[in-house]
Amino acid sequence: EQVRFRIMDLDPEDAGIDLSEPVLLSAYGERTKKSGYFRAREERAPEVLLWEDAMLGTAGFRGSGIRKAKEADRVLFTRQTFVDFPDYWVSDTRFRNPRQVTDANPQQAEYLWGERVLVDYTDDRGNELQATLALPAGYEDGRQYPMIIYFYEKMSQRHHEYSRPTYDDRPHMSTYASNGYLVLMPDIVYDMGYPGSSSLDDVVSAARATIDLGYADPDRICLQGHSWGGYETSFIVTQTDMFACVVTGAPLTNLVSMHNILYKRSGNPNANLIEWGQGRMDTSPFHDLDRYIAESPIHNVQGITTPFMILHGTDDGVVDWNQGLEYYIAARRMGKEVILLSYPGEPHHLGREENQKDFQIRMKQYFDHYLKGAPAPKWMTEGVPFLEKDRVEPEDGGPEGR
Repeated sequence: EQVRFRIMDLDPEDAGIDLSEPVLLSAYGERTKKSGYFRAREERAPEVLLWEDAMLGTAGFRGSGIRKAKEADRVLFTRQTFVDFPDYWVSDTRFRNPRQVTDANPQQAEYLWGERVLVDYTDDRGNELQATLALPAGYEDGRQYPMIIYFYEKMSQRHHEYSRPTYDDRPHMSTYASNGYLVLMPDIVYDMGYPGSSSLDDVVSAARATIDLGYADPDRICLQGHSWGGYETSFIVTQTDMFACVVTGAPLTNLVSMHNILYKRSGNPNANLIEWGQGRMDTSPFHDLDRYIAESPIHNVQGITTPFMILHGTDDGVVDWNQGLEYYIAARRMGKEVILLSYPGEPHHLGREENQKDFQIRMKQYFDHYLKGAPAPKWMTEGVPFLEKDRVEPEDGGPEGR
């Protein structure tokens, strides 16, 4: 199971860990995604206290994810799955007879939800990886469904994370599962110097595995990513025609120009981030310009054959708004099918509820059109002039004719 253990100290006033006494361990199954608690003693194998196919004790509290009563042999922790809200549970410190003490989300019973399964796959570089796949509510074995792939870096550890519908700038798995979609979240591992190529390998490999398992309709798959995931989606769309559409948010699209400007939120140059941080380029554009061009979405825009949509806030302090604008202008110049949703005054993630709702509606309409054949609303077919932005709602001219 490849179980990972970590020492837990339930007394914040302890000076350290006394290894002559039993030690409490948290445990996580790297392959199974199970979690729980063990007790370790010198020269003995760890003893299982609680080990479940769920995410235990990682929501609500910082550090250990569990809290002990100061003067009693009682602990409080959370338990969650994709379907089960992270309610609170209590037990003794041996985790005997755990008991649920809250029911914070009873209204969920009124809604369709779906479930998750794990997908194993091997990429073209030989890496054995996993993805977590949300199945639609009422899933029928043998039927192929439309699928959205959402990714960033490692994602499969979120297999048992409760998916609460909310307003922001990313798709929410329970929302789409309740509307008949698969949602795949694959793991990505990187070769230094080739971040875009690495993501292409792993996302395509995960998609193929899901198709081969009979879950996904190969003609109805779209991608969505934000920030670093926005970079990855923006690169992938230049390299393959496998996907029906792409939605990219706050995307880093030009590694050369991004390298040479400031990270506005901190005021630091981006060079370290691009070379040695998340960008993983392993060198500067002054030492290997060809590699920067090869891994930059904007320099490969001529290869795009898939319709795509860009989201970007004009006050983004992480990925400069001009990164999205550059990509849009380049794609338009090359005759590509692209939409730019530009939100004035918004930072890296949409902060205003009205804009969060606006984007969620538009993104759903976009996916519904390309993956379910729904009629395209007016804003997709005709665009919205700048002076009309406050007057044209996302529903205007939509499937209901409003």
